[in-house]
Amino acid sequence: MHRSRSARRAAPFLRACALAALAVSALAGTAARAAYPERPITVVVPFPAGGINDTIARPVLQKLGEALGASIVVENRPGASGMIGSSVAARSAPDGYTLLLGAASTMAVVPQMNASAGYDPLKDLVPVGGIASVASILVTGKKDRYPDLKAVHAAAQAQPGQLTYGSAGTGTSQHMQMAQYNLERGLSMMHVPYRGGAPAMTDLVGGQIDLMMEPVATALPQIRGGKVHPLAISQKERSPLAPDVPTFAEAGVPEYLASTWFVLMAPAGMDAANLQMLSGKLMQVLADPAIVKALNERGVDPMPLPSQEMARYMRDEYALWGKVIKEAGIPQQ
Repeated sequence: MHRSRSARRAAPFLRACALAALAVSALAGTAARAAYPERPITVVVPFPAGGINDTIARPVLQKLGEALGASIVVENRPGASGMIGSSVAARSAPDGYTLLLGAASTMAVVPQMNASAGYDPLKDLVPVGGIASVASILVTGKKDRYPDLKAVHAAAQAQPGQLTYGSAGTGTSQHMQMAQYNLERGLSMMHVPYRGGAPAMTDLVGGQIDLMMEPVATALPQIRGGKVHPLAISQKERSPLAPDVPTFAEAGVPEYLASTWFVLMAPAGMDAANLQMLSGKLMQVLADPAIVKALNERGVDPMPLPSQEMARYMRDEYALWGKVIKEAGIPQQ
């Protein structure tokens, strides 16, 4: 059937209208993505305020908020070795308005030790990007008894299972780094978990426990105050913030290196364009000389790994700590 002349004349106009509508729709979609963020972003920190997590998170997140033109609110949700806050964030809507400060413990250790963790860091969450890493210092409150690492090893070998080391909780960096250290050295020491790093440090200073593998950022004030005695730092070179503290290599253990890392996470399913934009902004912040200086002054190194690189890094760490958990015989919770 032939169309009428008026219909043929109307066809180009109708096609133009349809194309215009598609263009408007596409622009609307682009505008919607470009508008992110339109309201404050909440970053869940699954540990108490004032610890190493806050030390790292707050200067970086403040600068990230400025780069985004939006306010970022830090919400501390402690409990269950970080599982409570992490699971809350993982179950949040993937709209980019609830993010999570992840750490080596909550992203690579604790979920492998707890069947009831409530989240799978490799499936339920996606990295925005790496933030920072921090080495640890093995410290003791008993300088007269353990003046150096050789004295620690001698005591551990002479009295297996008698030396004690504290941690902020089962599966935290203090616990796992010492578990790995003992495993690799063939030593046996007793783990004493606490409900946070502060009470563990209090008992270390008071002599109730023997040792702690404490992140540099939180160990330094105790060292400078003369409350604890440093034995070795877990990085290749001495720290300019603690130049008198030998490396493990200098103390007689050349192969031992360890660090705690931190990452900004989002619920899986976040819009890919917004995720990449957010990752790019985070990388810009971590390249800012003022942020680098602020972190370095706290004994922390920036770890600017974009989303996909951080995802690969996390998978490797997940496998590493899964092996340590198994070989060290750490029981499931």
